[in-house]
Amino acid sequence: MLRAQTQESHERLERVALLAELSSGSITLPRYRHYLGRMHAFHAAVEGALLPRLPPAYAAARMNHGARLARDLHALGAPAVPAPQPLCRAARALAPSPAAVWGVLYVLEGARLGSQVLLRRNAANAAVCQSHAYIAGEGERTGLFWRDFCLMLEAGAAPCDQQTLPPAANRTFALLGDWLEDFP
Repeated sequence: MLRAQTQESHERLERVALLAELSSGSITLPRYRHYLGRMHAFHAAVEGALLPRLPPAYAAARMNHGARLARDLHALGAPAVPAPQPLCRAARALAPSPAAVWGVLYVLEGARLGSQVLLRRNAANAAVCQSHAYIAGEGERTGLFWRDFCLMLEAGAAPCDQQTLPPAANRTFALLGDWLEDFP
């Protein structure tokens, strides 16, 4: 049900130029560095906002996107720039309630799962092959991570307001899309 309620936002995000280039396997090294830098700032802001609010069932250790992005940026000779304050404020506003936190996590965990498609599509891309810790995610265990998350979501969000989850996920998709489109 949540997938159907967020499908339009998800599809809009996939049309963002940086993601479309990565998804097609045609991203260049400068654009890949730019993508990683933008994603690093986004995850720094969102992870920073969510860490104190994580549901007990969700291990903080799963919030490892920023570290992987920093490794990729370092390997490609690009700096890991801190998230700007406006992005941090927007990230904090995504999750004002426990149900909203689950909505944001749905997007982050879905991206972890989707990264496996990106990795396959870029198997012959010299830029991505240089360093891809972020999109490699959990490798073969990524599907298990998604299934575990879905079970946690089902159990953890059940007592929460189900009307809050889809809007929170949609706002997260929108924030990420706006952030990735902000600079060419």
